[in-house]
Order: sequence, then C-alpha cells, then structure tokens
Amino acid sequence: MQGTVTEYMTADVVTATPSMTLKQVDQLLLKNGITGMPVVDDGMLVGVVSQSDIVRTIYDEQLHAQRVSDIYQSPFPIPIAAIEELSSQNRKISDHIVSTTVKEVMSPVPVTVEVDTAISEVARLMVTERIHRVLVTDRGRLVGIVSALDLVNAMVDPVDD
Repeated sequence: MQGTVTEYMTADVVTATPSMTLKQVDQLLLKNGITGMPVVDDGMLVGVVSQSDIVRTIYDEQLHAQRVSDIYQSPFPIPIAAIEELSSQNRKISDHIVSTTVKEVMSPVPVTVEVDTAISEVARLMVTERIHRVLVTDRGRLVGIVSALDLVNAMVDPVDD
C-alpha cells in the first residue's frame, strides 16, 4: 500500500461526547454501522469509545446480576427484606447499564497520526497497538478516522496515484 492516510480515511467522523450514555453510543454505532468512535469535548479529542467498551461494561454488570440471581435460587428460605434488597440491586444494575457515561469507559489516550502519515505506517501501528481504528489529526485537530476495514478496502481496491 502506498500513499498517505488522507487517501483512505473517512473525513465525516461520527463522534461521541463524554457525557453520552452507553445506550446512546450503542444506538449511534448501530445506526452508522461502525464499531467505535472518537470522543470529543468542546472540539477537543479526549478519547475513543468502542463496542468492546460497552460489552465489557455490560458483561461486568451481568456477572453481578448472576450472583444476585443465584441467591434467588437458593434452596434455603429467604427473608422478605433480603428479597426486597435483591430487587433493589437488580434495578440498580439495570439503571447502571443505561446511565453509564462514555467518560467512565472510554480509552482516554487514543492512537492518532498526522495527515501526512504513510498508510503503511498506519497499518503497522494498528498491528503493533492491536487496535481497529486510528484517528487522524492535523496539528492536533481531528480531521478523520481510518479503520482496519479501510485498510482492507485499500488492498482490494487501491487508490490510483
């Protein structure tokens, strides 16, 4: 692959804000057919959030929910007060999944490259860092994103020089 990242990146970047909930981000990801996005606060790049971050949060909550559920299935009598507490815990788990913000789960140090970076260097960076997307900046300002899928497309349909 030859050329710079600007030949392969997506310039119209879908972004999240730190105050968005995971539910809102999940809806944006689904709507746009993407798996992650930069997090921008007042025009400044502050992180990146992905489906993996959402899944990790839900999985942690579901483990806790399973422990609560196991208590319900105990063969021993459970006092009403304990059942009320367990019900309360289940509601808290559900509410937490809906109310968790991007700021709580995002990666705060996104991997970035400048606009003049060679696309081959971007590919090397993705492999080295084990990431699926790299944010493209121009003197620190977000101008695009290049994903692993963009690199695959570049290999299948190279940009003509």
